[in-house]
Amino acid sequence: MNPETTTPPTEPAPRSGLRGWMKIAFIASVTVNFLVLGTVVGGVIAHRRQPPPPVMERGQDALTFGPLGGAFSREDRLAMRQAAERRGTNFEAMRAAVRVDFQRLEAALKAEPFDAEGVRLVLADMRARTLKRMDIGEHLILERLAKMTPQQRERFVERLRRGMDRLSKHLEERNHGRGPGDAPPPPPEN
Repeated sequence: MNPETTTPPTEPAPRSGLRGWMKIAFIASVTVNFLVLGTVVGGVIAHRRQPPPPVMERGQDALTFGPLGGAFSREDRLAMRQAAERRGTNFEAMRAAVRVDFQRLEAALKAEPFDAEGVRLVLADMRARTLKRMDIGEHLILERLAKMTPQQRERFVERLRRGMDRLSKHLEERNHGRGPGDAPPPPPEN
């Protein structure tokens, strides 16, 4: 072997870039970051287009008026609750009566032989309590609306319209485009 013709062994050149598992981890991390960023940006855009319906309070300050309740401000709902309580309305007693009604209804439905008269009586009591609550709510709503300025009523109408639009959209999505009188599709056969 001629020393002039042999080449000395060379060390491999250092590799630049990421190696196998590091490259996969980097790509996965970037992908997750983009997914999170997309979710956040999408949520912000969707919230600006259509904010979520107002949350009804729970606990001691809870007072609902069905679809109209979301159009009232928290302060309005609290003022209406306080007005009802000043008149002697006991919301805890009303909730307790509802629980008792459902216990009575369950017992009448389970009775053997079937207790049709017991069911009828419970349903009549439930109807009477519901009508009483509706009357209370109607008076409170009318009183509160009468105390509003024209600008406050205009904002109330706008919130009510947005709430009804959300409700209509929700019902349309739930009904999959069926009309109000259309029967739901039959359940799938197993």
